[in-house]
Amino acid sequence: MMAAAAGLGMALAAMDIALNVALPDLTRDLDTDLQTVQWVIIVFVAARAGLVLGAGSFADRFGVRQVYLFGAAAYLVAMIAIALSPNLGTIVAFRVVQALGTGCLYAVSPAIVARLFPARRRGLAMGFTTASQAAGMLIATLGAGLLVQWFGWEAVFLARVPFVVLAMVLGFIWLERGPQRVAGPSFDVAGAVTLIAGLLCLVVGLRLGRSIGWTSEVVLVLLPLAPVFLLAFWWAEGRSGWPILPRELLRVPGFVISSLSMFLAQLGVFVIWFIFPFYIGDGLNREPVILGLMLGVMAGLNIVFSTLGGWLCDRIGVQPVGVAGLAAVAGGLMYMGFLDSQSGVAQVGSRIAIVGAGLGLFQSAAYALMMSSIPPERFGTASAALSLAQAFGTVLSVAVIGGIFAASTGFHLGDLAGSGLTPGDRDAQAFIMAFQDVFRISAAVVVVSAGAFTLSRWRRGAN
Repeated sequence: MMAAAAGLGMALAAMDIALNVALPDLTRDLDTDLQTVQWVIIVFVAARAGLVLGAGSFADRFGVRQVYLFGAAAYLVAMIAIALSPNLGTIVAFRVVQALGTGCLYAVSPAIVARLFPARRRGLAMGFTTASQAAGMLIATLGAGLLVQWFGWEAVFLARVPFVVLAMVLGFIWLERGPQRVAGPSFDVAGAVTLIAGLLCLVVGLRLGRSIGWTSEVVLVLLPLAPVFLLAFWWAEGRSGWPILPRELLRVPGFVISSLSMFLAQLGVFVIWFIFPFYIGDGLNREPVILGLMLGVMAGLNIVFSTLGGWLCDRIGVQPVGVAGLAAVAGGLMYMGFLDSQSGVAQVGSRIAIVGAGLGLFQSAAYALMMSSIPPERFGTASAALSLAQAFGTVLSVAVIGGIFAASTGFHLGDLAGSGLTPGDRDAQAFIMAFQDVFRISAAVVVVSAGAFTLSRWRRGAN
């Protein structure tokens, strides 16, 4: 039952993918646009990135049970509050609360599973973890399309409430209390505060720079503050008795390689979650249930290949599994770059299925590499580091790839100005061309991630 609690924690953390299915309806219902509604994603992921390392370190120091239950409770409050929010500003505010809960669940769930399985089955354990994450995505995407179509975007939040309550019951009953380490160094408050401050300044500054201009006063304040806070974080980590990111972990090859490759993979693949929904809704004029089905195909293949990937990691090693997975992801993204407004559902589904299969292989290998490189007393920190890499890759994907998409759309609109097309047809054609551009660029980014993961054969285990 402890494994069930951990699996449900990962599934809940991953269920936020349902929001991406609801993005087009949320945009229309709140009378906003694609650029503005992205704050719902950006603020959530930035806050999660800043908070997750603190959650992981706190769990290693004082026990996973407290962090798991606190995370589930914060998640529950956020789900209800967001569904009842009257405007975009309120939604964004409660997304920070949700980010806190999600960061806690992401930090402790893999650590719980890693401690349940013997070291020789570390790959299988992490395959279970990533399969649970994919299962959450599958439930969310398949259900979200119907929920949005029948009840509106609010339902994608309220529908998660029963799952959160079940997680809290399982965690309360089955997770071991364990001895609290009250003696010794205190929690690294300075490190936690400076990290979240630095990441928020960086992410919000990048987003505002793209929307209101790089010379605006608020951008000129936020961006220079980001390195100041991050340098303060680095200084604090060298002086803390229990740092949220021990410097010695940065000398462990497995820690660095798994984090770097996860960051690059997420930087490339997240284009599916924030641009692909608009391709289905606006480019193909399909209803939300089709988007949910497409993302469900990807999640379903992810579940199967996460389990298979974990099993293979224990038998042939993490490097071939991870590299093969990233090669499949890159190939699937490149293949998706040839979709257009005339593509059928089967064509879209076959391409996104390749991405899902590759992600399953890679994620199980990345988690297995991380957890086999780090001593058990820092499993929470290790899980949090991978979540931070994912979150930061997501943030930069929205900022950088989103910026490239906007620039590419503008370029193609100018190129089509004398084509004789109507303004509506011109907009539609420019969207498709920009969509193709960013998917091909994303494929190239994932190829770089595969190159980084090939270095995993030179890792030296920390345990």
